[in-house]
Amino acid sequence: MFRGSIVALVTPFKNNSLDEEALVNLIHWQGASGTNAIVVCGSTGEGALLHVQERERLIQIAVKESAIPVVVGCGAPSTWAVVEQAKQAKQLGATGLLVVAPYYCKTTQDGMYQHFKAVHDAVDLPILLYNNPGRTVQEISVETVLKLFELERVVGIKDSTTDTSRAALMRASAKKQVCLLSGDDPYAAGYLGQGGDGIISITANILPEKMAAFAYAWLDKDHKKFHALNNELMPIHYAMFAEPNPIPVKAAMEMLGKCSSEVRMPLLRASAETVAKLKKLL
Repeated sequence: MFRGSIVALVTPFKNNSLDEEALVNLIHWQGASGTNAIVVCGSTGEGALLHVQERERLIQIAVKESAIPVVVGCGAPSTWAVVEQAKQAKQLGATGLLVVAPYYCKTTQDGMYQHFKAVHDAVDLPILLYNNPGRTVQEISVETVLKLFELERVVGIKDSTTDTSRAALMRASAKKQVCLLSGDDPYAAGYLGQGGDGIISITANILPEKMAAFAYAWLDKDHKKFHALNNELMPIHYAMFAEPNPIPVKAAMEMLGKCSSEVRMPLLRASAETVAKLKKLL
């Protein structure tokens, strides 16, 4: 269901409010640039910093304006808070859900399984698991992922990991066709090479056409183009992590005239050093 380049879309702000005009323009730009789907309310979209009413408006706009699938990020320490987010996304017409592992309240692998199952059982939408141990502390083990794949509407995973071998292990053992998506641009080539179908990308916010070309070069077995694009994009990928995401990507988008670099506290705008680095690269 999900493959190629999927953008982890930023949430544009103006004076600490949702910049609806910029959001619409970003959605249209992504749709015209070869992006396969958009994720809103995710980590890059500062989903944890949005009010309930802002999430509602953001999803409404995305569903109305997007010609490509809209996946809504859902995550909270409380399982029942995530269920409410998922129900909201369903009601507003989302295509699917990206559900991150529960954070802050540490649990067991069985606790994670029950968390995702509760969301699965509550909402009739395709679910992508989201493994991001850098933010949640705990990793969804390959064994737990495979068990979750047995649930009807769990269709894949966004895997934000440096261990690209997870893709090979999941592809070999999954009992159905699933979507294996890299969650980290610098490791995407390795993840695709071990069985991945695509990437949920930060860099696609600023270079959507190139990220789409990169993903499809692999899927089309054009390895020469794939490696050339990977080499070209790698310095940009690393620049996106010069400071915590989405600080650098929003600074880059302001340079491109796409939206303000404004982020929500406790995040701060990019430092002068990061801005200088981005200007040189862009």
